[in-house]
Amino acid sequence: MEPLSDDSIMREMAHMSQVIARRSRQAGGATGASFVLAVLASHEEAMAEGFAPRPLSQVELADIVGIRPQSLGALLARLEADGCIERAAGEQDRRARRVALTDHGRDQAQEARDHQRAFARETLAVLDGAEKQQLAAIVLKINAALG
Repeated sequence: MEPLSDDSIMREMAHMSQVIARRSRQAGGATGASFVLAVLASHEEAMAEGFAPRPLSQVELADIVGIRPQSLGALLARLEADGCIERAAGEQDRRARRVALTDHGRDQAQEARDHQRAFARETLAVLDGAEKQQLAAIVLKINAALG
């Protein structure tokens, strides 16, 4: 196979990202509130592992979920009323609202996360252990360069 150009690699990565997001939601049935809870649970894991420095802001969460912050606001209000999340002003920017799961929210997110983990195992099953390690190193390197 001939080496891909940088543009081609970026197109392939963008396509892969879209397909993974869509199939992950389909595999776990995670849409709307359950998808937001699953994203927050995943982010908590990333913080615990040292890959994320702080809870997500409402704007960051909207970007990850792929909807406008204004649209996410109503969904978060419902999750907050249900006792699944808490929102607090950011430490450095009081206008930025940080979103965090409550214990009840973690319980609600567990099923969606279980489906997402199964999807990850099935998707990465095409790689052997060494390939998974190589992919992880590459992804971490690119993510670090992106900030």
